[in-house]
Amino acid sequence: MVVDKKVAIVTGGNKGVGRGIVYSLLKDGVYVCICYNSSEDFAVETLAEANKIAENHAFLYKCDVSQRNNVKAMVAETIKQFGKIDILVNNAALQPNLPLGSYDTETFKKIWDINIGGYFLCVQECLPYLKESDCARVINISSIHGKRPTVFDAGYAMTKSAIKMFTREAAIELAKYQITVNYITLGACRIERKTGNYKWHVYTPEKARVKSSFPLGRISNPKDVGDLIVYLSSGQSEIITGTGIRIDGGSVLL
Repeated sequence: MVVDKKVAIVTGGNKGVGRGIVYSLLKDGVYVCICYNSSEDFAVETLAEANKIAENHAFLYKCDVSQRNNVKAMVAETIKQFGKIDILVNNAALQPNLPLGSYDTETFKKIWDINIGGYFLCVQECLPYLKESDCARVINISSIHGKRPTVFDAGYAMTKSAIKMFTREAAIELAKYQITVNYITLGACRIERKTGNYKWHVYTPEKARVKSSFPLGRISNPKDVGDLIVYLSSGQSEIITGTGIRIDGGSVLL
């Protein structure tokens, strides 16, 4: 089956920012593959709500984006379900919140394999189908942690900074196919919880927290991100590529 609307893959789409992106896309008429790898309870909740917004316009797919075979299978299932891919939103990430001295090699490699390696693999595997789209979009979720030092979690911050250059390189290379590639620099966002249940997931010591203010009076929420994704996925954004848009209530300005 080939649907008559746009089709998106949203990684880490079962909760938090990803959930907000899924809901916004569905409200815009987009069909969505909701990719997740943990928090099965959230995934079930997200799909149930997705069906209330647009019945049978979304499906769940469990996928470890750090593994090419997993990504390849997810892309194949999306094609089987909906017949095409127009939009890729790379959002899945790990943030272990470890100080520099506490990282071991395994953990450091893990977050790189997911936070930037997963983006790379998803673009590669979606590319043949994005080339066929009349409105192909890749949107990568980054973080102000990749821009402003925050004292804690150097490993995570490094991956988020790398997303900027990956986006720029991909934007140049894929421009000949009329595929736009952009990234969102996300600040504090109100979500249910970060992905946990990993042995290295620890709380951030209070003394390591960076105090920040929000000139607009609030932090962002997943809908804020989802609404921007809808715009960047539309024909109205066809001239925007290789750039980043910050959603942080102005906090990085202070």
